[in-house]
Amino acid sequence: GASNVTGEVLPIAELADLAHACGARIFVDGAQLVPHRRVDLAELGVDYLAFSGHKLYAPFGAGVLVGRRDWLDVAEPYLAGGGAVREVALDRTEWACAPARHEAGSPNVLGVAAIAAACDTLASHDAEAAARHEELLCAQLVDGLRDIYGVEILRLWDDSADCVGIVTFGIDGFEPGEIAAYLSAEHGIGVRDGRFCAHPLLARVGLPGGAVRASLGLGSSSADVDRLLAALRQLVANGPQWSYAKADGAWSPSPETRTGLTQSGDGAAECV
Repeated sequence: GASNVTGEVLPIAELADLAHACGARIFVDGAQLVPHRRVDLAELGVDYLAFSGHKLYAPFGAGVLVGRRDWLDVAEPYLAGGGAVREVALDRTEWACAPARHEAGSPNVLGVAAIAAACDTLASHDAEAAARHEELLCAQLVDGLRDIYGVEILRLWDDSADCVGIVTFGIDGFEPGEIAAYLSAEHGIGVRDGRFCAHPLLARVGLPGGAVRASLGLGSSSADVDRLLAALRQLVANGPQWSYAKADGAWSPSPETRTGLTQSGDGAAECV
């Protein structure tokens, strides 16, 4: 639905029309879209929609799959286990109907309840106001990043008309993990670094080593954006105040002096 790398929203309705014209069904990965936009399956012509709980402000470990009941009733289960079957014999298995056939094993009851609560909470907000809030914050962040020397903002299309609350960038002379470690350790700012489960895409746009992703949402403020920009300006102008090192692909302060994070080193080894 929306790129988890750049936040750009895909033309879902057009893609659905194209798929249906070819006799295909369309499945939308809504993990990055659903927390930021209202998704009307009928209006968009979507056959299946999936999204995760943790991007929806719910806890980790639960997600949602939505689709036509008759299709889900005959779809092959992804996992086999208790609750997904009506009967098991040595030579055959009779599966239950949906949704049970796709929910084998002990259900994550707390996760399901949390997703429902998150959906109810988001539904109570003014969707247009929430989108406008994110749009203003993204514009503020992009404008500020453009004024910092060496920053490159990642976009897939120059004419993207709609983006959710994501701004992805790199800084010349710094690895993405180094930037993220600096922001976390010295400024208490959390960003995502790496290739965002989209390694081929990052390689195609010329960033095989990854990038830095800042996410903005309902809880973000203009002051948060200012603090991030100030930290990045300081990094580019003066470098980090601490020393950092990369071990097993991960950057961290070296030596690590933060309480509870110091590693003893006993039995530590490089992962191969």
